[in-house]
Amino acid sequence: SSLASMLHLLSVLASCAAVRAGPRTASRLVVPGSRHPRVTSGIRMDAYDGLVLAPSVDGDANDAVVGGCVVKRFLTDDGDSWKMWYAARDPDFDPDVVQISTGRIHFATSEDGVHWKREGPVLTENKDDWWWFDTAHVGLGDVSVMSSEKDRTGGVAMYWCYFFGGDNDREGEDGPKGTDMQIGLAISSDGLNWGRVEGEHPSGAILRAGKDGEFDANFVGWPQVIMHGDRDYRLYYHTITPEGKYVVGAAKSSDGVKFSKIGPVFEGGTKDSFDARGAGARHIIETPDNIPARYLMFYEAVSDAGVHSIGLAKSNDGLKWERASDKPVFEPSSEEGAWDAGAVGRPYL
Repeated sequence: SSLASMLHLLSVLASCAAVRAGPRTASRLVVPGSRHPRVTSGIRMDAYDGLVLAPSVDGDANDAVVGGCVVKRFLTDDGDSWKMWYAARDPDFDPDVVQISTGRIHFATSEDGVHWKREGPVLTENKDDWWWFDTAHVGLGDVSVMSSEKDRTGGVAMYWCYFFGGDNDREGEDGPKGTDMQIGLAISSDGLNWGRVEGEHPSGAILRAGKDGEFDANFVGWPQVIMHGDRDYRLYYHTITPEGKYVVGAAKSSDGVKFSKIGPVFEGGTKDSFDARGAGARHIIETPDNIPARYLMFYEAVSDAGVHSIGLAKSNDGLKWERASDKPVFEPSSEEGAWDAGAVGRPYL
């Protein structure tokens, strides 16, 4: 199958809640633990537990499609402060761009992590540099805070956003734009105003897809960077192989900007398992007491039947991974009509 066909599956793969907004009717959004919906703008929803951010077509945010998110909690002089970055598309976003949960990176704030105020797009497709890798769309990887959990004003905190994107080239004569995705870096002092860091590649990327015949020749996307040790940055990403397998790859760096690839590190389970087609978007955490291992990877699993669920893998060195269970740790809702009944994906802890 073509790369565009495989990427079509990612329309659910990399989303927290990749839901489209329909006509401007009132919709009902339920916060966790509540059966009393509140009314928001966007699509009509019927008491969906666990949903905290729905698509909207009203106001300045104008995010008709919402996707993968990163949430950070900070301490302020007045209490807690929550920040969310998420992928979104406006109703007028170029329809010829590959239909996955990318587009632009939006921002929202909260005082409790449940009720969110949209602030609008903060990182959009690159319209200034025509030769860059991200002129058609951008997708959210991860946001790292290179300071502390104390959120201050005056430019003290430094945010690093590892993102990915595609250009306006098409796959074939009539194929979609933006399938040749690469990874980039942007930095900010406040999480709102971002400046791209030009990578060593001519396109501005800090990590490019592999050469023909390599496992990641199709694209590289959905990056996350962790600190494995002093001046030892590990970048994890995923791709879809020419055979249609979802595979997690890794790269290393001494400065968080210039990366060299390590290779594939995890590809899920064997035939008939819940992750037989591999592992895609993921979130890796370091455990405080190395129990059950130094690192845990919560990953989007894809079965042979195309069911998307969340699996768990463990590793002591961040390179050799093994599944922690032969069953998913989180599955799509069994409730008919639930907002997450079709698939669950893009885990973030």
